[in-house]
Amino acid sequence: MGKNIFFCLCVGMYGIKAVAQQHNFAELMQCHNSSKAPGMVVRLEQSGKHIYSGAVGLANIDTERPLNVDDIFQIGSVTKTFTAAAILKLSEEKKLSLQDTLAKFIPDINPEFRYLTIDRILSHTSGLPDYLGDPSVSKIYDKYASIDQVIQSISKQPLNSEPGKKYSYSNLGYVFLGKVIEIASGTPYDQFMSNTFFKPLKMDNTFVTTKGTSAGEINGYTTSRNEPKKYINPEDSTERRWNVDRSWIYSAGAIASTLADMHLWQNALKSGHIISKESYKLMTSKALLNNNAHVNYGYGLDIYKISGLDSFSHQGQVPGFFAWHVYFPNEDLTATALTNIDTKHPGPALLDMIALQLNLSPKPVNSQKAKAIAASLVGSYRSSDSKILKISFEKGTLYSQYEGENKIKIIPRENNSYSYECTENYFQLRENNGKHEIVPVYLYQGEQEALVKLEL
Repeated sequence: MGKNIFFCLCVGMYGIKAVAQQHNFAELMQCHNSSKAPGMVVRLEQSGKHIYSGAVGLANIDTERPLNVDDIFQIGSVTKTFTAAAILKLSEEKKLSLQDTLAKFIPDINPEFRYLTIDRILSHTSGLPDYLGDPSVSKIYDKYASIDQVIQSISKQPLNSEPGKKYSYSNLGYVFLGKVIEIASGTPYDQFMSNTFFKPLKMDNTFVTTKGTSAGEINGYTTSRNEPKKYINPEDSTERRWNVDRSWIYSAGAIASTLADMHLWQNALKSGHIISKESYKLMTSKALLNNNAHVNYGYGLDIYKISGLDSFSHQGQVPGFFAWHVYFPNEDLTATALTNIDTKHPGPALLDMIALQLNLSPKPVNSQKAKAIAASLVGSYRSSDSKILKISFEKGTLYSQYEGENKIKIIPRENNSYSYECTENYFQLRENNGKHEIVPVYLYQGEQEALVKLEL
């Protein structure tokens, strides 16, 4: 689970709620999350040095118990990274081959799936469908089922495409991989993960949730579109059927962990302590399609450039929880954010912290420099859809305002740039073919279409 919502870091293009400009990680967390609502915990490490750990928000709204950095959260589809590593470990031990087919381990599988290879399933290029949107499955996935019962129930759909034709994210495939791990190792998935990874790495607060929906003291919450500030148990949601017994997502999304354990995992993974460096290279290499095109996924990892920097990451979403774990190899920076609210992605807050740590955005300027930058920015700009943006400087404060919308305070930054408050996404004044334009620069999505200045 966790691929159905891909976070957007476009905050500020047409206005956001203004809050105080941030100067440190703790204030930035408070900027993104209320202390009286479900919240988040984050951790950053770089080059073996712990940079920051913090928590904001409530673990339990009724008791008002605050979150802390040692709390256990469900990490959803970040589980897939662990499952992929387990498959590669078994491959190193010659207990399976990445070219083996499903039929070798699950002989009575759907005939369409029999000849799908493990390597294609690892990279979501096998053509397998997903099952969480299947009405026949959603009627029953709130009740516990064994792995064999789950596989029998979710294996009835046809392939989406021929193997190797395209990337198509599939929780189904990673449930199959859990069964492959059990057959190849002769050990239940949860025990294999514990014996092979969690115990040796002293990840004492990491485990597979094999039954039910709870993984500890943290309550998970959701919201509805009509009442976004009302936090409810996912089981009580009337908007969607959102109560999944974790036996149904098992090796695709049922691991629970802590910030500290996730960083133990990342350090071991990148250093070759749990799988070989050759296997890690496979995990972090983009998969190849039949037409020789690459996809932005390896084995259990998303592979993207973020603000021009290489990154390996995975996000996860299960009822009540959202997670994002990312590693920047060239900067040797690991960052993790875990939340107990499934309708708010932790990515924007974490990426703002990453931007501060890596100096990805122009820095805010003092009041003296602000006047000079304001003088260059003041004016009206037209977007491609004919929206008019007015930037003004009034009594020492810079503002932006779209026609028909409220005026919003903005923060002047170095290099003729500005940002809205509570974000490291920024807008930069540039000259292009004799015209002045403002270019939005978003940390995740990069540069966007410019707004052209209306010259007098």
